[in-house]
Amino acid sequence: MSMNLDLLPRQLKVLELPFNRQLGIVYDGVADSTTKSHFLSTPELATFDGYLHGGVLSAVFEVAGFLALVPHLADSQHAVTHDLHVSFMRSIATGARCDLCASVSRLGRSLAFLEVSAFVGGKLVATARITKSITVLNNSQ
Repeated sequence: MSMNLDLLPRQLKVLELPFNRQLGIVYDGVADSTTKSHFLSTPELATFDGYLHGGVLSAVFEVAGFLALVPHLADSQHAVTHDLHVSFMRSIATGARCDLCASVSRLGRSLAFLEVSAFVGGKLVATARITKSITVLNNSQ
């Protein structure tokens, strides 16, 4: 399995957004049609009991899914989420590295269906199914 580490300009732009920088998402490349990334569960992202806040993981899933979708979009297209379903299976402790695997499961003319999985130490901790509406890219984006 070879890994493509090339980052498209729009993927880089997404990773450079201040909120996404705060999340600490790192792009790891693409292998076998799966976009890989990771982040570290830091104290700033945790709840009072030292585990990653579920809302943070939902936000990270959004970014990971979009990174997987970007190569499939035309320069004139953008995509916005209109449905997100997350299943949490295990807690993520502060200090843990969380690996993300995202793929486009179906791409139509106006909708994209994405799947994202999160792993800690090789164990599945959460999954997401994301539906995005494909729209016209606003020149300000």
